[in-house]
Amino acid sequence: MRVGSEISASAAAFPGESFRGRIATIDPVVDPVTRSITARAILPNPDLRLRPGMLMTVNVNAAPRQALTVPELAVIGEGSGAFVWKLDAENSATRVPVKAGARRDGRVEILSGLAEGDRIVAEGTVKLRGPGPVKPVERTASRTPAATPAEAPAA
Repeated sequence: MRVGSEISASAAAFPGESFRGRIATIDPVVDPVTRSITARAILPNPDLRLRPGMLMTVNVNAAPRQALTVPELAVIGEGSGAFVWKLDAENSATRVPVKAGARRDGRVEILSGLAEGDRIVAEGTVKLRGPGPVKPVERTASRTPAATPAEAPAA
């Protein structure tokens, strides 16, 4: 959210209508209790239909963000850093440090350390102890229960 971002707003008083405007100011202080901020927007209101105090539902219109993400279970935190187990062509797992970003809906954004197309261990990471071969289970979309996670080598 930024000053100048487009918004669309709707009010129960005007079902099916959308009002468009722009964010004018954003308060720099975050409320420590609610962890929210106050933003003010300007909505054109030439016919004075919108009244002070009306409750509105507001959406901030932003371009979709493209990011490399992995399942949250694949990212293992260690101290102040994080890592994932990356598979090479011979299905050998190696620990790779990553820089994690935003988390949303069970996915973690990877800012550095992986590239698109890299294969990783998404489940069963607690079974891995060190670099070595694993037996991968490829996932495909289906309505059946999830397959067994990759197995760690016998110790």
